Amino acid sequence: MSMKKSSLLFTLSFLFSAFVLQAQYTGPRLFLDVPSFYFHTPDAENTGNRLGAGLDVAMNVGTHWSVARLGLGTTFTFDPGAEDFDKTTLWGPHTYLEAGAGLYRTNGNQCAKNKQSAFTAIGKVGVRYDFNDKAVKRADGAEPEQLDFTLGVELGYFYIRDVFRNMDFVISGNYHTKSKAISANIGFKFFLNLRA
Repeated sequence: MSMKKSSLLFTLSFLFSAFVLQAQYTGPRLFLDVPSFYFHTPDAENTGNRLGAGLDVAMNVGTHWSVARLGLGTTFTFDPGAEDFDKTTLWGPHTYLEAGAGLYRTNGNQCAKNKQSAFTAIGKVGVRYDFNDKAVKRADGAEPEQLDFTLGVELGYFYIRDVFRNMDFVISGNYHTKSKAISANIGFKFFLNLRA
């Protein structure tokens, strides 16, 4: 896929998300993930070769049916089968921009009430930049690229004990279009509902 086509697809995806956000009569909500922490593998098809954890901070603008997200974080991974553990460790600082559509923070339009369950099930597109190219996994063995486009899914669940502060259990996976690898995360997001 050429850079021109990729940019067009990315722009159209965000325009679609903007229209969905505008169409929500209640207005978008603002969620600040501070932080997200998760177990991570950069290549789900070869999980035994590289495992680790990650930590992100992200700002989410969302409705019940869509979300746009800007985040910054890092991963720490290692090869669990290596004899010299310290020689396989990699830090992977990164930033990302995502848009998703589906069921986001939805529970029958009652997520502004305490003692309610809520869930997330969205498809998403995005762009990701890895500051450390050594932390980028390429499934085809080619030279890694720091800028990549992603297609993914995200599933989440939380129980609303406090409308303003809460924690979300999240499973997500992304297909990296240039790296041709599938990354996977499972963990928790501590978040603030800034429009509670």
